[in-house]
Amino acid sequence: MKRTLIKNVIPEKEVLISGWVENFRDKKSMIFIVLKDISGKIQITIEKEKYPELVKKLEGVIVNSVLSVQGVAHISQYVKMGGVEMIPTDIKVESIAAALPITKEASVDLKMDYRWIDLRDDNKRLIFEITTLAEMAMREYTTSHGFIEIHTPKISGQSTEGGSEVFALDYFGQKAYLTQSPQLYKQMAMASGFEKVFEIGPCYRAEQSFTSRHATEFMAFDVEMSYIQSHHDVMDMEEDMIKYVLKRVNDEYGNKIKEVFGVDVVVPTTDFPRIPFSQVQEILHNEYGVEKKKDMDTETERLICDYVKKTYNSEFVFITEYPFESRAFYSMKCEDNPVYSKSYDLLWKDQEITSGAQREHRPDVLSSQIAEKGIDPANMSNYIDFFRYGCPSHGGYAIGLARFIAKLLNLASVKEATYLFRGPNRLLP
Repeated sequence: MKRTLIKNVIPEKEVLISGWVENFRDKKSMIFIVLKDISGKIQITIEKEKYPELVKKLEGVIVNSVLSVQGVAHISQYVKMGGVEMIPTDIKVESIAAALPITKEASVDLKMDYRWIDLRDDNKRLIFEITTLAEMAMREYTTSHGFIEIHTPKISGQSTEGGSEVFALDYFGQKAYLTQSPQLYKQMAMASGFEKVFEIGPCYRAEQSFTSRHATEFMAFDVEMSYIQSHHDVMDMEEDMIKYVLKRVNDEYGNKIKEVFGVDVVVPTTDFPRIPFSQVQEILHNEYGVEKKKDMDTETERLICDYVKKTYNSEFVFITEYPFESRAFYSMKCEDNPVYSKSYDLLWKDQEITSGAQREHRPDVLSSQIAEKGIDPANMSNYIDFFRYGCPSHGGYAIGLARFIAKLLNLASVKEATYLFRGPNRLLP
């Protein structure tokens, strides 16, 4: 007999269901089992005297064991769980569980050690159902706007950012790296005439960071687009996409998110504020007494989000025109003041979730900027070659998916929004 999901069980019809034992009560004359699968739960009721052979099969079964049960469900006014109970005619014990090594009160790190058990929690699975929809909505939006999905290599002969935060590896006697992002290959697609591309894929950062927002391996949604006039075109596209994604999530999961996580999904109806970095520094100094810095940090991100929430009633804010010295070599400098770059960060609920920019596509200028960052342009010659044979203006952005979901649901850490987290001290499971 073919398996039926618990939510599809029809009373008075014989079915086969399979799932986990969530509750096992062995009474004097009866055994009550709550069985759950990904779709729901049902009570299994066994009269010991009537079905002694089934009782024998259940010897050793405890909570978290896995059963397949064949039988007929009946409406019962005495059963709280949907008013339905199943009377089995046969039971197969698929797996007998050992006592669990973690509880709901265990530390986050201990839960990470036994992540496959931690994820049995329905609310934990809900996080990944929401993530699935959010990724699907991002893909829906981009494909409906003419974007092509690409899959770039994750092993490269050159460092994406030109810095030291890379994982080096031996590649048949050659030195290679795990890519920090698909940045260089997204730009290659612009030089190939693809015009609009996106990718959902892993990124690797060899950072000794132990914060709630960092990981050494994470999934990112990357976008690159050609024929832009400035980084504001990129911001326009990202803002529109995020509004679309949040509406999709709210329409399907808004009530459940409120019930489980206590969070209202706010779908923006107005434009995201855009504040130049130099103006942000003035705001932080005048409103909060913060000394001017060359970049944003966790505290200043929180403060500017607080200011924007009070001033503009917006959860989102674009911080634009960062100093070139604090941005990657491929960011285009502002023509009117080359100290600054045509770059931005998008902040949401006190934290940066996106970096974006217009890229420098002129090979001579790009070579100069690479040298300005202290990198030998000869080591980036393959990348610079992308632009020697004609290339349109272009720009793009990247969203860290775990950060996005963590902010959406107000989770304490990206660990909770990551299937298997990787950090400086975490290689298993």
